[in-house]
Amino acid sequence: MADREHVLVVENEDGAGPEMFQQWLAAAGVAVELCRPYAGEPVPARLEHGGVMVLGGEMGACEDDRAPWLVPVRQLLAEATHNGLPVLGICLGAQMLATACGGRVEASRSGGELGLGQIELTDKAGGDRLFAGIVSPAEVVQWHNDEITELPDGAIVLASSAACRVQAFRVGVRAWGVQFHPEVTSAVLRGWADAGGQMTSGRRRRLDSVIAEVAVAESRLFSCWQGFAERFAAVVKQP
Repeated sequence: MADREHVLVVENEDGAGPEMFQQWLAAAGVAVELCRPYAGEPVPARLEHGGVMVLGGEMGACEDDRAPWLVPVRQLLAEATHNGLPVLGICLGAQMLATACGGRVEASRSGGELGLGQIELTDKAGGDRLFAGIVSPAEVVQWHNDEITELPDGAIVLASSAACRVQAFRVGVRAWGVQFHPEVTSAVLRGWADAGGQMTSGRRRRLDSVIAEVAVAESRLFSCWQGFAERFAAVVKQP
């Protein structure tokens, strides 16, 4: 029997954890159990938790030579989705969910997105369990170079942006993917920027500007996406 008071969270690299989602889920009665396969922790062959969340990372969704654990994570996502268990993929996690279920991910034709942006919700989002109540356009944080170019059969697009058609989708009964980062803070973005090593002065100025903009917008972002996290917790707790 699934443990509906815990959600398995797969962290794909150091510094890219669940961040605000860990607090928001806990406040809604769902604890996070972290799995760090990049540090040698095994990926469970079967999901015994109430749900699974897969986070972001620098690697590509099928870059298995670089990150061999992507194979069992995709298998876990495919099995959980097939069985109707709650799934949430964020950025790389969304791309992995799409590929695990038969979709395709490629380098973004627009060059990717970085920083504060807006997504437009589709008509289908109004009746969705996670997106219902979110006002369109919604403000989000972006940091990605790849994008989902083909969704799995039967998947529904829930949000898009000018640069990326698939910003959010649902596949199966209770599996969602979001290309943006509803979990991050400006401090997390600073850590990502600092971990990037040497860069041009232009790139550094752009990142500094992005981080400053997100810092100003944090209260608005948290107000919007905390409810999203709480609604995912409610799905996890539901039999």
